Amino acid sequence: MMFQPSERMMSIVAGFCTAVLLAVAAAPSGALAQEAPKPELERKEPNALMGERAYRRFDSLVQHYTNSDYQEALKSAQAYLSSELSDYERAMGEQIYGYILIAVDRVNEAVPHFETAVELDALPNSAHFNMMRALAQLYSSREEWQKSIDMMTEYFRYQPEKTPEDQIMMAQNYAQMERYREALPWVRGAIRDAGAKAAESWHQLELAIHFELKDFRAALDVLKILVSMAPQKLSYWEMLSGAHQELNQDTDALAALMAAYNAGLIEEEKKLLNLVRMSMFVELPFQAGQILSAAMEAGRVAPEEANLRLLLQAWTAAREYERAGRVIDRLAPMTGEGDLFMQKARLMMEQNEWQATVDAARQALEVGNLSNPGGVWLMIGIGTMELGELREARQAFQRAQDFDAKIRSQAREWQRFVEDRIQVAELRN
Repeated sequence: MMFQPSERMMSIVAGFCTAVLLAVAAAPSGALAQEAPKPELERKEPNALMGERAYRRFDSLVQHYTNSDYQEALKSAQAYLSSELSDYERAMGEQIYGYILIAVDRVNEAVPHFETAVELDALPNSAHFNMMRALAQLYSSREEWQKSIDMMTEYFRYQPEKTPEDQIMMAQNYAQMERYREALPWVRGAIRDAGAKAAESWHQLELAIHFELKDFRAALDVLKILVSMAPQKLSYWEMLSGAHQELNQDTDALAALMAAYNAGLIEEEKKLLNLVRMSMFVELPFQAGQILSAAMEAGRVAPEEANLRLLLQAWTAAREYERAGRVIDRLAPMTGEGDLFMQKARLMMEQNEWQATVDAARQALEVGNLSNPGGVWLMIGIGTMELGELREARQAFQRAQDFDAKIRSQAREWQRFVEDRIQVAELRN
């Protein structure tokens, strides 16, 4: 007597693929028959009948599996397969044996049984094609990329349409083999067919392929999608910036990072300093100063020497001389460099802040270690002269002449000018 397996039994067997291999999805339901595209090949539905003895053994085997009694299920499967069976009966046994092995974490041992189930070509269409797809997924998990590609290529010949998930599997296989140009049409097809339901990871795969191919313009298009999907992910903004840099679009590269910064995504010291330097590079020193100053106040960037020098550079380039001077007041005591106060004196002179000029220059003399002490005395002379302290100015100009020839020449000219003003003042008195 022959038996058609019960609906319960068939649903259990058909469900193994989903229950055990989560990545393996059932074939998609198509449109109406008259509208659905036709596959390249049609497979005739095999005769799914079991003999009475095989049926009872198989039913017992399924019971053990569904009760999670895997050791008994293994014994039953071995006994079942050791008996004389038709191709259909054996294919069913090989299939369930493979799933039992997966359930006990013996995945590699399951693969040959699945291969036999497919090679027998006796399972019902739904089970046969699901088995092919499950095998392709297993090959991928074993890093047998070409075998997965070959299995899926054969599988596609019997499918009216390629699902987005199937196309992604193919794209991943080719990408893993570094065959990026072959991977690209598959991932693009998956994204196109899935539309708004395309997974973020699929766009990530396309992005990785473009980067490998050094197609940064195409990468920009993908990154714009990714930042719209997940604007909270800093890595996407950073990659967007990097792609613009590869295309020598430095302003756009900075704009991408500034969008992330304004969203509160950039908080690490290293990344904040990179943003400051990029701002300086594209000649936005005021922006650089604002970012770095705020980061120091928030405790995200340490107020150490190198960072303070960068802040001084930003404020100086932005002609924010008072702010630059305050940075020098913090930096100079750290370094013991009198030249920093000399730099402050020059900044104050730029603003005609004569008392501040003189004070900074005198601080420079107090700290010492000056590269140009004559220049410091020259600034003291000019500052005191502008403050009306002519005799002090004359003394400063005299001191300035004790140093290099260039300063000596300038100091003499200033000294003559000051002496003339002193004589005029004396005559008036």
